[in-house]
This record gives sequence, structure tokens and C-alpha cells, in this order.
Amino acid sequence: MAKEEKAFVGEFKEMLEDFIKQKRNLGYKYDAIRDNLRRFSKYTVNHRIENKSLSKELVLGWTAKKKNESVKTWKNRASYLRQFALYLQSQGYEAFTPLKNHKVRRCEYIPYIFTHEEIDRFFQAVDTISPHPKSNKHESCPLLLRLLYCCGLRVSEALHLRISDVDFDNGVLFIRESKFNKDRLVPMSAPLADMFGKYHALFNGNNLPEDYFFRNKNGAPLTRDWVYKVYRKLLWIAGISHGGRGKGPRLHDFRHTFCVHTLAKQVKDAVDLYITLPILSVYVGHSSVGATQRYVRLTAEAYPELIEKVSRTCAYVIPEVVDDETN
Repeated sequence: MAKEEKAFVGEFKEMLEDFIKQKRNLGYKYDAIRDNLRRFSKYTVNHRIENKSLSKELVLGWTAKKKNESVKTWKNRASYLRQFALYLQSQGYEAFTPLKNHKVRRCEYIPYIFTHEEIDRFFQAVDTISPHPKSNKHESCPLLLRLLYCCGLRVSEALHLRISDVDFDNGVLFIRESKFNKDRLVPMSAPLADMFGKYHALFNGNNLPEDYFFRNKNGAPLTRDWVYKVYRKLLWIAGISHGGRGKGPRLHDFRHTFCVHTLAKQVKDAVDLYITLPILSVYVGHSSVGATQRYVRLTAEAYPELIEKVSRTCAYVIPEVVDDETN
């Protein structure tokens, strides 16, 4: 049952509801931001507001840093109100906007792009996992980790797969309510689909359709932490150095590598990226084609010999400034 949301109050309550509705229609959850803006609406009740104008005094009062408040929380409040102010302006209302530099900027992580040779070594290591009486990781890891690389899934998407989400006849996965609340269909290669069928016959034949596809021998779903620990050991066996937790290569870098390897093959095959980028964007579940465009630059960086070809065949799809939406 969905959690009941508390209503906005004050002069801006209808516009705040419309603003949140618009954002959610675009695929954003906006739960935490809605809670923050609801507190803002309570703040406005004690202030005089004329003609539904978002005044400078009101904005600066709300965005002033509070005692013992973290910088991140403070800047987030300013960022959320700025977005609402811009919405008000678009609707014809007067609204003072907080400075753009109040927005929190994350330190950008540079994705680790595995070489094809590293991918081969890694999966050779995966296939050497020995059977254990208390674990089925020698069966689950070869399939799960190949799924991350071969289909570019997010780790959470793979671990949340249920038996009913796998179309064994057609080799298609149904990804439910992923990032941005999006559902999508993900076709698999024939060899990967065959692995899914064999794994299902071994471990899931007597389970219910709503059960998680990847589970341990006790029936509990596999966790991200468990998979990460196995992944770190396999990197060491494969001779791939790791910079420490959060420094990579991360599990999520299989997703980045999938996109870069896919684009590299398309460039080598002289495929027009202007046509294929939207397809790749939908396949991996990005919020927009713009989020996928970043991989064009990563492809050129990972494959220097393709730089000239990328520039010649698809320079028009490389943006000057790209937001980091590639997760």
C-alpha cells in the first residue's frame, strides 16, 4: 500500500502539487524533494505573499544556512527551491531564484572501462569458482556477472529479477520499476538465454513465479554486498587491480563497459550512432538520449584509434556539456 503523502499548505500549495506532478510525469520519483518543499510550504504560512509572488526575502529566508546544518543539506534546499522558482516563472509568476552555484555538484567518478582482454580473464576466473555444499555461487555468479556485462543491467535490476520476469521462450527480461520508475524489456543473446534456462531448471523449478530469480540455498535473495565481495576476489584472481571501495573498478562499471563496447563495435561497423543511440538509451533504461551520449566520449578515450572515426561519423551527437546521468 502506497504511503499517504501529506498535503502542501499556504499560497503555493496548488502550484507545488502541479510542479511535483509534472516532474513525476517525466519519470522522476521526487519523494524526498516533495517532503522538503512541503516544509517550505509550511514556512510560507507565516509570511505575507502578494499575487503568489516568490519574493527575494522569502527565498533568502528559506535558503539561509541553519545552525549545525550540513553544507549538502543546505545546498539541496536551495537547489530544490530554485527548481520550483523556475517552474513558477514558466507559468508566468514572479519568482526570485537562488543562485545556481547553490546546487550540489558531486565529484564525478571516472568509469573504469574493461578491455576485452580483461573481460576474458575475468570470466575465466568466474568459471573457476569451486562448488561448495553451503553455496551455489559457482552456478549463480557466472550467470549474474555475465548478465551485468552482456546486458548492461544495473546491479539492483539483476538482483530484483523475479522468476516471472524471465521469458524463457523468447529470451527476454522484464525490468520492473527501475530508475525513474521505468519498465523495459531487455532481449538477451542466445547463449545467455540458454544459461538462464539451465540455471532455472537447476534452482527454480519448484519455486513460485513471484520468487526472486537469484537466491542462495536458504531461499533468500542475493545481496549487493555479497556479490561485491565475490567480485573483488575474482578481480584479484584475474589480475585486475582495484583502487579500493568506491574507487573502482566497480560492479557498475560492467554497465559502462557494455555501453562503450557496444558503441565501439557500431563505430567499427560504420553504423550511424545518431540512429543507434536512442535504441541503446532505451535498452539500458536511461532517462534520455543525452545521458547515453556521454559514452561516445568514453568510447573515444578507451579506443584511441577510433577517435578520428568517431569525430568524423558522429560529431553532431557529442554535446559540449554532458550531465552525469549514465547510472
